[in-house]
Formats: sequence, C-alpha cells, structure tokens
Amino acid sequence: MTFPTYEEAEPRAVEGSPFSNCADGEAWMDNNCRRCVHDAPTRRGEWDKGCPLVLIALLGQTPAEWLRKDGYRLGDQYTCLYYRNEDDGPGPQEPAPIPDPPGQLTLCPREPFERPARMFADTLPQEVAVHA
Repeated sequence: MTFPTYEEAEPRAVEGSPFSNCADGEAWMDNNCRRCVHDAPTRRGEWDKGCPLVLIALLGQTPAEWLRKDGYRLGDQYTCLYYRNEDDGPGPQEPAPIPDPPGQLTLCPREPFERPARMFADTLPQEVAVHA
C-alpha cells in the first residue's frame, strides 16, 4: 500500500467537508497530521511536498483514506490509513512470524498459512457485549 498522490486520492474523495468547523479540524490535525511523517515537509515550510490528504480535506472533500469512527470525540472522528508517527522509526516493517520454540516438534508446516500482507487493525480498546 503506497502513499497516494493528490491525483490518485482526489477522485476517490467524498464530497463534503470532513469537519463541521475550524476547531473540529484543528483538533483532528493536532492529534494526527501534526505528528505524521507524511506531513513533516509542511512543518518544515515545504508546502508543495505536504500530505495530499490534508489538501483534499482543506478543499472541502473527505479523503477515502480517512475511515469514520463510530461515535464522536473532538479530534478523534477518523482513522487515517496512512498515519505513521515520526517516532516510529524508518519505514514500515514487515511482520515476522513467531519462531517455534527450540526442540518443539511441529504438527504441520507453517508456510502455507502465513500471509505476506499486512492488515489494518484499530488498536484502541473496544467494548464487547456479553449475551447470557
């Protein structure tokens, strides 16, 4: 999953502003964009190299790469599929399989069941309802 350019992301965007007002947008960008490696050039004053998803939002459309969350909390209404904190280190790392313990016999080979792709998973705790 490569980071899209403006020309790739703009046709997928949904009409309508992602934020109801300026405070709403500023809170979300403070929590996400202002810590993301993709918008770091904007913070250095290189306006033409900033995140194209932010530009789409500022032009009044909602990027398809921003997934709306259930409920509403100021600054936490979307999940950006491309968010990566500047402190996360260099580039995305491919997940490594958990090694078999030494001396352990395996019942079946692992290779056919391992996937090379990564899946997006929301890491925030979620409430689960229990039915008796």
